[in-house]
Amino acid sequence: MDLRLTPEQEDLKKRAYAAGLEFREAAFKWDEEDAVDYRAVSDRFGELGFFGLTAPKEWGGQGGDCMSYLLAVSEAIRASGSWIVGEPMFCTTGPGPSMIMLSESQALKDQYLRDVLTGKLGCAIALTEPAHGSDLTYLETTAVRDGDSWVVNGSKSYVTGAIYNELYATFVRFDGIPGPRGIGAVLIPADSPGFTMSRGPVFLGTRSIPHGDIELKDCRIPLENLIIGPGHFARLMTAFNMERLHNCAVSLGGMLCAYDEASEHVQQREQFGRPVIEFQHVYHTLADVAVTIEAHRLLSYKAAANAIDGKYPELQDVSIAKLFGGTRIPEVAMKCAELMGGKGVTSVTRTQRIVRDAVTNVVAGGAPAVLRNSIAAALFPGRKFPQTRG
Repeated sequence: MDLRLTPEQEDLKKRAYAAGLEFREAAFKWDEEDAVDYRAVSDRFGELGFFGLTAPKEWGGQGGDCMSYLLAVSEAIRASGSWIVGEPMFCTTGPGPSMIMLSESQALKDQYLRDVLTGKLGCAIALTEPAHGSDLTYLETTAVRDGDSWVVNGSKSYVTGAIYNELYATFVRFDGIPGPRGIGAVLIPADSPGFTMSRGPVFLGTRSIPHGDIELKDCRIPLENLIIGPGHFARLMTAFNMERLHNCAVSLGGMLCAYDEASEHVQQREQFGRPVIEFQHVYHTLADVAVTIEAHRLLSYKAAANAIDGKYPELQDVSIAKLFGGTRIPEVAMKCAELMGGKGVTSVTRTQRIVRDAVTNVVAGGAPAVLRNSIAAALFPGRKFPQTRG
């Protein structure tokens, strides 16, 4: 087994790092003002060739694979210290675009896919509801056929990207069918009748782009906007696994950013007449952090390398990698902040942003308990682990 990256992959890492570095200073302002000129960021990443990384070239994508995506997102975040620089890749390669690519509706692909993959249209996912998050199969948002339309009713919360997307790949329940059999997805344009977007609550971290709430009241969309219908829950979740690979990239990039900054600080800073790096506690802490990062890197690389057709991560691999990264990044970020002393918790460091963003990354894309459920189910296929009463 050769774990070395190819020359092309190494080049991609360098290009992504350089792209992220362009926004390192701007990221401080984004966080402080809780606002960003997202179009400018997105357009720049498009100019540099980071749209549609895993998508076929015939649809306007780059023809790459999940490893390309993981490397690009993590290195851009490593350089900038901001999750924002991963969003242009997420919105043109992540779960929303992946769901469209898996759709059996050729009309849907013909109308939207090329514009999504080339960044002309942003596509987010709308999954979580006010009363339902981890219990995905209990979603209440409904889609009912009425003539040549789907009529959608319900609410969605914590929608990443919010106002900067034109399309929302929305998880719905079809025709009142209970359980996972009834869950599917439709594509809802933001200008659809009955679609209302509002700003959701302010997060501790992951600032700069609002996380939105969506209200769908008799929202009418064409029948052709069906992404995946009822009875294909496993297929739907295959596309959603790109969300979890993105979470892996965000946590890996954040860990590397914090490590880089702390490592540089302790080598330059002197206390008690010598460089801080020479104190055993300091270099032992950095060694522990490096081991954690390497473990997360290898788990994430495995999830990317084993992806179906190079585009859709396997559930078990990506769940393990996401669980490890999501639960370890708060610890890594805090250790790195501690190594910088008082400076580590001030607004002049990238690491203090990573500390706050890490809290979101623990639960985004699947809370730890949900991931453990999934992992256990694969470890013991002959057993059932029901989450319902009775």
